[in-house]
Amino acid sequence: MSTQLTFTSFAVAGGTGGLGALVVMKLLAQGANVVVLGRTVSEVPDGATYRVVDYSDETSLVKALAGVEVVISALASAAAGLQPALATAAKQAGVRLFVPAEYGTDSRNLSERHPLAFKTALHKHLTSIDLPFTLYFNGYLSDFMLKPAFGFDIVNKKVSIVGEGKTPTSFTARPDVAHFMAFTLTHLPVARLNNAALTVEGEKATFLEVVAAFDDVFGPKFEVAHRDVDETQKRVKELGKAAFVDFAFLAAELGWVNVGENDNNLVPDWKPLTIRQTLEQFVKQ
Repeated sequence: MSTQLTFTSFAVAGGTGGLGALVVMKLLAQGANVVVLGRTVSEVPDGATYRVVDYSDETSLVKALAGVEVVISALASAAAGLQPALATAAKQAGVRLFVPAEYGTDSRNLSERHPLAFKTALHKHLTSIDLPFTLYFNGYLSDFMLKPAFGFDIVNKKVSIVGEGKTPTSFTARPDVAHFMAFTLTHLPVARLNNAALTVEGEKATFLEVVAAFDDVFGPKFEVAHRDVDETQKRVKELGKAAFVDFAFLAAELGWVNVGENDNNLVPDWKPLTIRQTLEQFVKQ
């Protein structure tokens, strides 16, 4: 693989967030030039440039993207609606590649009624404006999800899951997602990136196996409550985004969060963190 970088100029929208900041740092480590886009002034790592933008003002976005080859969206779900305008401005500015905010399960060809249908709609928009894109799928962000906020009660050794918890599910820590993205975007040939989907995976495991990892790291034994799949589906339908945690466990049980065969080998001499390593490094504090 060539040592010359495929792309050298990047803009990261949401580049001060949990995943975005890691992507910025990993791109800088590869020797790339990085612009961080945001709506208010914020600090960025040494070597990066910060540009304040108004996502509702196409002129503002086009100006901020001058000289940028690749736009990466690390915008949070609540700001996902800003991506079509960002993509349109990127096309106007001469950007060569767009990376949507995926970082989860495969969102290609979802029905219009699916909770993540806005992702498929963005793919269609990018195709309609003839802007090549790369999709990154990693399953669940393990260092974000495997915490008390998602029902892993470490103090009382309890966890509530949906269904039997025996469905293989993909988990990847955010630092590994960022590293995989930064390396592939700077080293793979353009033809391998254009309109492609790449998968990265720290470990494939069932939720019962995840609980076993919690037992190993935090001491046995976690009490597991199993929630009914049909009742959970009903709750998700009624509450929508307010039932985000329920939807996360439901999606895993239904087999929606399995990236299949991963592309980890695209990064030479590298192994992403396992679930146990993630718990030890990011959760056990």
